[in-house]
Amino acid sequence: MDIAEIGPDDHARTTEAAGLAATVRAADAPGGQPIIAAAYAAAIAHPEPGHNVRHFTAAIDDRVIGYLRLDVAPDNPRTASGELLVHPAHRGEGHGTALLDHALAICRAEDRDTLTFSAIRALDDGPQRSGDGTRFLEHHGFTLALDLVRRRLPVHTPDDAAEARLRNEALAASSDYEVRSWTGPVPDDLLDAMCRMDAMIFAQVPMGDLDIAPEQVDPARFRAKEAATAAHRMTPVHTVAVHRATGEVAAHTRSDVYDVPEARHAHVLITLVDPAHRGRRLGLRVKLANLHHLREHHPDVTELWTANAASNAPMIAINERLGYQPVERIGIHQRTVDA
Repeated sequence: MDIAEIGPDDHARTTEAAGLAATVRAADAPGGQPIIAAAYAAAIAHPEPGHNVRHFTAAIDDRVIGYLRLDVAPDNPRTASGELLVHPAHRGEGHGTALLDHALAICRAEDRDTLTFSAIRALDDGPQRSGDGTRFLEHHGFTLALDLVRRRLPVHTPDDAAEARLRNEALAASSDYEVRSWTGPVPDDLLDAMCRMDAMIFAQVPMGDLDIAPEQVDPARFRAKEAATAAHRMTPVHTVAVHRATGEVAAHTRSDVYDVPEARHAHVLITLVDPAHRGRRLGLRVKLANLHHLREHHPDVTELWTANAASNAPMIAINERLGYQPVERIGIHQRTVDA
């Protein structure tokens, strides 16, 4: 088995790595949120600004059977994060351990003392999941740092009557706010406000025991991130709530739609309410407006996926009222490099 680094211009290897990722997801989480291989390959080929990501494949007889992505982002100088995948037919042969050892060696060279990977596992009463990733990480000394639950919503849920009740409830509590929705880049008049909202994500969203520093976001980086999203073959669908009296953005949600013909799902990237504006049903209001915009402007999308920290009771309550159903858990596992 040979481990080799792949660059963004290595189209053949990035395509193979993306195909492996799609195969692994389908095997480990059947019926779950699928990986769109074309978008996955595009993400390898077009790094996101503010990140320093390296990609490696493990191959037997020139056939890719493993993949390692490792991000040693400057914003988090002590931590490395990534993804480690092995084809189901080649597990238990030492390939995952070899890729992990490779990741640990890079962490030492980069003076990183913490490493994180994620793994999908089943809910107690949910559909079957292989659990191979969780067992592998636990065997190698990783501990659960953040527990997420992934949920799915058919886009025509809730029904019209239920949705009208929810919308009226949200409007009654937030009449001092205007809602704006759009597809694509953030309008110039909202750019500074969206930088502020992005910068507060890690401080306001539950992060468990993860050792992650807040991202530094300015207008130039924000626009560069938008360009990367487009290169990754995804289009953002934004909704914000703006306080009428001050013009301040008080809440924001974003769903990403795949610019790939076979994709039939979108996923919620973030929903955030500024702490100064909480208690006014703004989370519910922006999510309802975003769902309406998604239906109207992206009719090919049939389901929406989201993942929340299991401890994030307020957001989970909103999602359950909208009709989201839990499907699986995602564990973010962490270990010290020289444990």
